Amino acid sequence: MAKLIHLSARKFQYLSADAVYIENLAGQFAAALGGDYHLVVGNKSPEQFAGVNLLNLNFRTWGRSVWLYFWPPYIYYFFWLPFFLTKEKGDGRVYFTSDQNILCLLIFWKKRLGLKLKICADLHLLYENWKDGYIAKNCDFIITTSMKLKNLIIERFKTEPNKILTVYGGVDPVNYAGALDRTALRKKLALPDGQHLIGYVGLFKTMGMEKGLKTMIEATTKLAENNIMVFVGGKEAELSEYKKYAEKLDVAERCIFIGRVKLGEVAAFEQAMDILVIPYPNQPHFRLYGFPMKIYEYMAAKRPIVYSALDLAEEILADCGYTFKADDSESLAKTLKYVAGGGNREEVQIKVEIASAKLQQLTWQGKAEKIIEFIT
Repeated sequence: MAKLIHLSARKFQYLSADAVYIENLAGQFAAALGGDYHLVVGNKSPEQFAGVNLLNLNFRTWGRSVWLYFWPPYIYYFFWLPFFLTKEKGDGRVYFTSDQNILCLLIFWKKRLGLKLKICADLHLLYENWKDGYIAKNCDFIITTSMKLKNLIIERFKTEPNKILTVYGGVDPVNYAGALDRTALRKKLALPDGQHLIGYVGLFKTMGMEKGLKTMIEATTKLAENNIMVFVGGKEAELSEYKKYAEKLDVAERCIFIGRVKLGEVAAFEQAMDILVIPYPNQPHFRLYGFPMKIYEYMAAKRPIVYSALDLAEEILADCGYTFKADDSESLAKTLKYVAGGGNREEVQIKVEIASAKLQQLTWQGKAEKIIEFIT
């Protein structure tokens, strides 16, 4: 079995989609590979990565490693990698990362030093720069989060299809296990009971880009008074921005804005909703790369899913969700009304059950196992 070495420059100082992704995948890699898996991180908190063979580079810490505070991570990686790579022995090494800069450095030093190692790029998007092609042409394996991204890489860089694997998944069903009293759950989370809650749970923006929350707020003006929009996961400035937008449309009393919550509370908020929405706009990032990892969480929450009709989400939700035209609040409102309509209850429940059944193949464990099988 190959030795898998997972590299990151992340310091894990705050909750982000990337941090959650690495933490969960690392746990499953460690469970499957034991001592043959190692994770390198820029920094971490003491409780993270229990049971994982870890090398902490201690970026931005004082004391013995004070000098690292002044070194930008990738400059440090450039000088550190050749020593680390030559120290490791054996031909069965696979270096794995989703960090574009680290991938380029791995390729550079592999060529420069003539090392017998393999590199696996875990690609979630293309950055539209020279590094995209350099990575696609020089990595031994590529993992993508969607078929659309895989096909894009093949088309642009003439990459051999057999060295690219699309691996879906990214949820821990344990977080969603057990029957819940929704009334009690809403009380615990300080959410209104007796109302129809339509929720979005996740980061409010990606790389500074709006994620369609304004479309949800606009749709509120076209729904009955008992429909309440609940937005969970924003930064303080974002909460203020969207509150002002809701006030402008005179629906502030029907929109609830909640800041970032602990990872363990995400499932509770999702399960407290009547409908969950992925409102991504029709922009290049969301059409081509922005595969919403929250899809798997929403499926696990066993709630009806409404999403903007973009190809990426369709790869998973085509048979178990409901679409609306991206950026169109009228279309969103119409879909929400349809899903909430009492006469469609049986159909909606069937879709929820289809999503739940599909989820058995979309766990973090399943994702890790597919990657390991592919690279070994």
